[in-house]
Amino acid sequence: MLVITSEQMKRVEKLAIDSFLISEDLLMERAGISVVQSLWNEFGRLDDKNFVVICGTGNNGGDGYVIARDLLNYTEAVRVIATGEPKTEISKLNYERFVKHGGIVYKYDEIGLEKATETISSSDIVIDAIFGTGIKSEIQDENLVRLIELINIYSNCTVSVDIPSGVNTDNGKIMGVAVQAYMTVTFGFPKPGHLLFPGRDLTGKLKVAQIGIPSQIFSASNDFRRFLITGENLKKPVRPKWAHKKSFGEVLIIGGSKQYLGAPILSALGALKSGAGVVKILAPAEICDLAISHDPSLICYKVEEFNLERIQSVISSCSQKSVIVVGPGLSQENIPEKISILRFLIKDAPNPMIIDADGLNILSHSLEVLKERLLSKHIILTPHPGEFSRLIHCHIDQVKQSYTLAEEFSNYYEVITVLKDATTIITDGKHTYFNISGNTSLSKAGSGDILSGIIASLISQGLEPFEAAKTGVYLLGVAGEMIPNEGANSSFDVIRNIPEALNKI
Repeated sequence: MLVITSEQMKRVEKLAIDSFLISEDLLMERAGISVVQSLWNEFGRLDDKNFVVICGTGNNGGDGYVIARDLLNYTEAVRVIATGEPKTEISKLNYERFVKHGGIVYKYDEIGLEKATETISSSDIVIDAIFGTGIKSEIQDENLVRLIELINIYSNCTVSVDIPSGVNTDNGKIMGVAVQAYMTVTFGFPKPGHLLFPGRDLTGKLKVAQIGIPSQIFSASNDFRRFLITGENLKKPVRPKWAHKKSFGEVLIIGGSKQYLGAPILSALGALKSGAGVVKILAPAEICDLAISHDPSLICYKVEEFNLERIQSVISSCSQKSVIVVGPGLSQENIPEKISILRFLIKDAPNPMIIDADGLNILSHSLEVLKERLLSKHIILTPHPGEFSRLIHCHIDQVKQSYTLAEEFSNYYEVITVLKDATTIITDGKHTYFNISGNTSLSKAGSGDILSGIIASLISQGLEPFEAAKTGVYLLGVAGEMIPNEGANSSFDVIRNIPEALNKI
């Protein structure tokens, strides 16, 4: 499903009006009616409920007046609280239509806090139509701040129009204060602010309503390149019945240290459980022994210490199609030697490669080596926000959930970036996908290690690296959602769910 920014949505609406002769009035009418339809679908009968619609002064308020007018077809128990006089011609028109239909409008600056509180608290459903998708700066009006706080405290159920008021449409950040919605009805397509926290949390249930924007607008432009991952747009490896183990490829995990014994094992088991034919580990002897005790089918290469000569020897024994994962549990000891190992793997080994965990921290000391790789080589980086901040030398607050920084990074280094978070961002710089599968059952040490193994496994089975990254992230999320009591688990428990999660895609 396409995801578009606020500016893109403005351009889309303008094209619909200018090039397809769809009036702004018609678009607003359809938007408002679609919200009422969503209310009916969610809550059932509307004639036994009472509503208050809180309308701002812009076009979001105009949508609110349409909603209020249409609700009068179901019940007389509809009131509007207006935060001010409508400022756009189309919102003025729909204000007048609502009044002509016998609608009741309370002016917020006249009724005061006590009456506003009483009106909100006595309603079954509050419709939030204060701000739309255009808000970019903090709300300065103290009266509006108090009104939003009243909604959050006293509303029995809040439904937001397009996006919860106070949420930045393009990054999900709160502009000082924001409405907490039970449900949000947006128009055309989801926006990044619906998918990125805290906006995702404030959005509640997200309903996407079609309001008649022509599909030709999207098919004729290359400007739309961000998407929400759903099970329908993912690919799974084909597993022919005549296949043997080498048909499903080989994964080599390079990692582990005295401090982090389990990380490469989790990565290896993630690769096995998601279908790789052969999984190998290159790790210290103690880790190899532990790995074999978990699954004797793993193949282990023992090292005393990681050095370039040993890495070269093992790589030479692997197929050029073997997928390499480097970094889980590697530690940051002896960084110069490990930089030389990374340089060899990036520059000289033709294998597809996933760099994770301490592999990323080591890479941050010599990032430009990514520019020296073989042109045909595919590299996937799987940082969490802390690792990404070290890679690009920015504060973690700047990089967290920043799809634009991830896109710029991927474009510059020609890599696939998987920026892991509660909403994970997958991008090759040209196209970007948001993943919202998963829950706090994945908020565990080792989840990222499992993910690197899953992605490597999917590549080894024939998926293109970008497809493998998308599918792997979604698959891990589904496996996390299958934990019976959310969060009452270890990351090892998630591995057991991978085979069943694959069946759900």
